[in-house]
Amino acid sequence: MRTAAAWVVLLLGVTPIAMAQSGVTGLRPLAFGTLLPGIPANILPTDPSNSGEFTLTGNKNAQVTITFSLPSIMTGPGGASIPLSFGGSSAGYSRASSTGSETIFDPRTGEQVQLAHDGTGAVYLGGTASPGSSQRAGSYSASVTLSATFF
Repeated sequence: MRTAAAWVVLLLGVTPIAMAQSGVTGLRPLAFGTLLPGIPANILPTDPSNSGEFTLTGNKNAQVTITFSLPSIMTGPGGASIPLSFGGSSAGYSRASSTGSETIFDPRTGEQVQLAHDGTGAVYLGGTASPGSSQRAGSYSASVTLSATFF
């Protein structure tokens, strides 16, 4: 049985408005690890080691609108691809920057959040990779863009 290793690489697009020190930092990529042909892998946003993680930084208690640009496939060797999907509970936000205290939301529609008293917060992203039964082995990747507008 062949295996395919797949990783989603997170690229960040940030749109700060009216704040000099606001921003987004990617801390951890969404990682599916080794995938087996024909067996979907689902990563929850509450997964502390495999979910993607972004840190938001701005003024204390600031409002932030976050939106994602989500891929539908990961690409790999020789143009091979693995379908990706994101559902209504594939993202989470935590003012405490903890996967244990997230408010779950739909990354396809975005969310408005409030930063903590120290001006930080964390966004987590999960998703599902669905390799085919004759999936080509190799490394696969895709880009996810998170945009943040700070108020």
